[in-house]
Amino acid sequence: MKISNIIKCIFSLFLVMTLLSCIGKKSIIAEEKQIEPQPKLLFLNYKIEKLEDKKTISLINQIKTDGKLKETVLSRNNTTIGDLEYLILDKDLNQLERHYIKNPLKKVIEFINDSGNFEKKMLDLDRSEFSLRLQLKSKAEYIVINEITSEGITKLNTTKIE
Repeated sequence: MKISNIIKCIFSLFLVMTLLSCIGKKSIIAEEKQIEPQPKLLFLNYKIEKLEDKKTISLINQIKTDGKLKETVLSRNNTTIGDLEYLILDKDLNQLERHYIKNPLKKVIEFINDSGNFEKKMLDLDRSEFSLRLQLKSKAEYIVINEITSEGITKLNTTKIE
């Protein structure tokens, strides 16, 4: 009788262990990891010129490289007449993003005057170079640069992203 009780206990213990081991298992499904493309930066270098109050912008070059941009952009509330806005557009010319930059023809220089104090002077240039750093989106196809004027927005340049 003792042996049959021991066998019953062992069998019950074995049955409980078998059930518990089945409960804890999850079906293993092989998941494919999608490879995310390396983030890209786009550098656009432009030349801006002013002839008789008419501004023109021409592209110098564009450079693509791997990297991620730290966002620091000028908001619309801080813009003034003469500042530039640039739009990132998709292939159907739908706006993806809008950003602003200060007028590249207005430069502030700091210098030490004759009495040894710092002084600031605003220079109004006729030509200058400026750069745009962008986090390149996969859908981005065009960059449009506009000038903010007292009459509204004036389109100055459209660049195809290559």
